[in-house]
Amino acid sequence: MFRAKNLWIIHLLGWVLFMSLPLTIVSRAPRTDFPVQVLQSGWFWLFFLVYAALFYGNLLVLIPRLYLKQHYVAYTGVFVGLFVLIYFSQPFEKLIFRKFQQEQQGREVMPEPPRDGFREGRSPGPPPGPEPRRMPRPAQERAVDFVSLTLFMVIWAIAMAIRLSQEWRQSERRAILSEAGKAHAELSFFKAQINPHFLFNTLNNIYALAVSSSAHTAPSILKLSQMMRYITEEATENYVPLEDELACLENYVELQKLRLNAKTSLDFSVKGQWEGIKIAPLILMTFVENAFKYGVSNHRESVIRIAVEILGDSVQFFCQNRIIERSKDEERTGVGILNTRKRLDLLYSGSYNLDIRNDGEVFTVHLKLLGR
Repeated sequence: MFRAKNLWIIHLLGWVLFMSLPLTIVSRAPRTDFPVQVLQSGWFWLFFLVYAALFYGNLLVLIPRLYLKQHYVAYTGVFVGLFVLIYFSQPFEKLIFRKFQQEQQGREVMPEPPRDGFREGRSPGPPPGPEPRRMPRPAQERAVDFVSLTLFMVIWAIAMAIRLSQEWRQSERRAILSEAGKAHAELSFFKAQINPHFLFNTLNNIYALAVSSSAHTAPSILKLSQMMRYITEEATENYVPLEDELACLENYVELQKLRLNAKTSLDFSVKGQWEGIKIAPLILMTFVENAFKYGVSNHRESVIRIAVEILGDSVQFFCQNRIIERSKDEERTGVGILNTRKRLDLLYSGSYNLDIRNDGEVFTVHLKLLGR
C-alpha cells in the first residue's frame, strides 16, 4: 500500500513537471495571468492527453507485450511509426504554440471603449503612455517541431526505464525467493526422504543382500552413494541436466524396490531424448516419494505407476498410486507439495501445468513443464 501510494505521487509530480515545460517554452507575453490562460485552454489539455496516452501505452501495453516477449522488430516498428506520426502532426506547434498565439493576438486587436474625448466632441487621440506590446508573429512556418519530438523521446525513455527497473526488481525478488524455496525444498527432502528411517531401511536391505551374497549388493551401495552425492553436491543449482535428475530418480526407485514385496507392483518408464535439456532439481522427487510412502502395503494389492516422457523441449511426468493408508506425516507431505508448487511458480512461471487429483482411493499427478 505504501509503495503504491508513493508510486502515484511520483507519477503526479512527473506530470506536473511535464506540464510546466510547455508553459515555460511558449511563454512570451508579460502577463501575470499567462499560466492560468494556458491551463484553461482545451488545446493544452488535448496536448497533455496525447502524451499521456503515449506514455502509458508504452508502459502498460507495448513493453510487456512486445519488448519483454522479445518481439524487438515489432516494438521498434511501433516506435518508428509513432515518431514519424509526431514529426508530421507537430502536437506542440499546432495545439499550443499557434493556438495560444492566435488567442493572444485576438485579445490584442480588440477595440478599446470610447474615451471622454467623444463626449466633448473631440476626436480621440492616441492614449497616453507607451504603445502596448503585441505578440510577435512568426516569420515563417516551423519546419520541425523539436519540442514535440524531444518530449516524445523523453517520455518513451522514462517509460522504458520505469518498466525495466520494475522487471529487474521482480527478477531479483524471484531469484531470492527461488534460492530460499530451493533451500527449503532440499531441507524438506532431507527430512522426509534422506532421513534415518530411509537410510536404516536401505542399509538393512543392503545388509540382507550382503548376507545372502546377492549380486545386487554392490550395485545397491553404488546407487545410494550416487544419489547422496547428487543431492549434496549437484542439486545446488537452479537447473541441472535432466539426465542427472532422471538418474537420481532411477536410483531412488531401485533402492525402494528392495523393500517391495509381491503385493506391490511397480511400473517405471522413461521415454524420449533428454540430451541438452535442463530441469529444476528435486521437482519430481516429491511426488515419487509421496507415492512410495502411501502406496506400499504388505497386506493389500497396490500399483505404483511412474512415467517420464520427453517431447522436444517439453517434459511430461505422470505418477499414480493407490492410497493404502493415511499417515501422521500427511500434513508434512502436503507442505512438501505446496513448496513444490511455489518452486514451479518461481522457476517455471507461465510455462508449466500441474494437475493433482485425489479421490480418496487413487492419488494422481500430471506435470508438464518446459525444459530449460
